[in-house]
Amino acid sequence: MEQSKMIDLNKMIGIYTLSNTISVAVYEIDYVEDQVLAGMVGKDPVWCPIVNEYDENTGTEELGFKLGELFVPFYDVLRFWS
Repeated sequence: MEQSKMIDLNKMIGIYTLSNTISVAVYEIDYVEDQVLAGMVGKDPVWCPIVNEYDENTGTEELGFKLGELFVPFYDVLRFWS
């Protein structure tokens, strides 16, 4: 039986919106390994490294994670309750 690609809202803990049709879902944070389980909504999640990235607008480093080339700052991830 093929596994469904639907999002299990009971497992999602946060969401980062890129547009009205594209979002990054956050499923788990592994503080020991410094990684986040995340993926584009509707796609299989992957483990992403937690990193600091310099923000030219504020002149400070921001904590977040990298999903491919996309940097997702934690301060912009909306916490999700199901």
